[in-house]
Amino acid sequence: MIPIRDKVPKRRLEPTRKPTGDKWSQHKSDLREDFNCRCGYCDSYDGFRHTYFEVDHFIPKDFFGPLGNISLTEYNNLVYSCKFCNNAKLAKWPSQREDIYQINNEGFVDPTDDDYNSHFYRTKDGGIMWKTDLGKWMFSKAFKFDERQNGIKILWNLNRLRNIIEKLTEFIVQCDEGSKEYGEIEAKRKEFGIEYFSYHQELMEYYG
Repeated sequence: MIPIRDKVPKRRLEPTRKPTGDKWSQHKSDLREDFNCRCGYCDSYDGFRHTYFEVDHFIPKDFFGPLGNISLTEYNNLVYSCKFCNNAKLAKWPSQREDIYQINNEGFVDPTDDDYNSHFYRTKDGGIMWKTDLGKWMFSKAFKFDERQNGIKILWNLNRLRNIIEKLTEFIVQCDEGSKEYGEIEAKRKEFGIEYFSYHQELMEYYG
């Protein structure tokens, strides 16, 4: 099984800004870096023109606002999220309590927790599947991964190819132009570039 993501995001201890009131979006640049330029929930890379990326409140505002125990701008409660995951999640929070994340295999795992990976895996073609009952609830009820599989697969493959092409580019600049090694790497780079273009066209058609 392929992990849902290669790297677990970690929030910094001291964010760059100290916004107040309803200015939580000022944390976006720090969150983007801490979440490795990926959605905290579906791990889609933010470098493709498929959606906006937003700042999500992990514990929804509806459940901590009245008590005043968590501020709207508290960094440890914010997640860098694609709009699809953010819109699907909305104010879902089965326990209805800010101090309880899950109840009866329904609820959430903070994406900066190592345990998040244990609830999902990737299929060979980049889709997301669940491994636990809690993962199944997040998969279908919270983030609607089941309804978004085609888009998730396209984005995963685009990012996979982007990483390969970047590595090949790093290698080729170290080779003598005209050498056998240079030619082999350049051929591979073109091959993956054609595949990348094909997925990119599919992305444009899928998201319109």
